[in-house]
Amino acid sequence: MGKLSAAARWALAVVTAAAAAMLLCFAMRSTAMSRPASLPRETAAGVTDGAERIDVNTAGLEELMTLPGIGQVRAQAILDDRAQNGPFRYPEDLVRVKGIGEGTLNGILDQITTGGGADAQNFGG
Repeated sequence: MGKLSAAARWALAVVTAAAAAMLLCFAMRSTAMSRPASLPRETAAGVTDGAERIDVNTAGLEELMTLPGIGQVRAQAILDDRAQNGPFRYPEDLVRVKGIGEGTLNGILDQITTGGGADAQNFGG
């Protein structure tokens, strides 16, 4: 193969740049279209699909126990953590409670809120 002419080098550069731009667009599109699973989906009023959420900053033992995967021991651990460390700012903060991991949290995220006070946070969605 011989040397490429200036026009051929220019055409090759244009095609290469276009291919790189297309790859970048596809990568950005797939990232932008996926919704993070860890973000709760609630309205400003803390309600999803007409069902009220349990506020983990004000709920008592029995109310916490209505959540899937939260029995008496875990509910008491939530109350103890809340008393010792203050309110939960985000629903994901529940993982700081002993016995609550990512799996348990993912099972209840759509059913809980942290209220709307100065020390709590709700997410729009």
